[in-house]
Amino acid sequence: MKDAPSISIAIREAGTDDAGRLSLVANATFLETFAGLIDGAALVAHCARHHEPAHLRARLDAGARAWLAERDGAPVGYALLVKPELEAAQPGDIELKKIYLLSRFHGGDSAARLLANVIAGAAGHSRLLLGVKDDNHRAIGFYRKHGFRQIATRRFDVGGTLYDDVVLARDLEQV
Repeated sequence: MKDAPSISIAIREAGTDDAGRLSLVANATFLETFAGLIDGAALVAHCARHHEPAHLRARLDAGARAWLAERDGAPVGYALLVKPELEAAQPGDIELKKIYLLSRFHGGDSAARLLANVIAGAAGHSRLLLGVKDDNHRAIGFYRKHGFRQIATRRFDVGGTLYDDVVLARDLEQV
């Protein structure tokens, strides 16, 4: 289903009180994106470790910023901006750790609006970095359309299995 103009997606910055909502949409979007592509047990373990409310609350308490995309009050997507964890990071960089929308909301402007909120939230930094699975051509195309370029590659561990990511960067001086 396309995100038609009649579908209203609200985007707002999330706070620590939203950790449960972030956890819910993080699990839903990660499972929807990777179930059948990544080992099921590893996928569940990854979600339990990285998407639990306490983990997300701790990230926000440590300075991370998050945004929720919501439809009629239900979370349908989110983004998480953190201090850089990528080896390719340089001083002044910031990392978009997560950005996901449920697939029924792909194809409209919701992803671009969510990314625009992240870019605005990254003001004051020199570059915005992210890692994306190397065979996720749709996402890579989206990021390139929005000014990202590949600067590196990395290995990403999910449940003891390594996957290849491309590391992309976007200069923020244009913000």
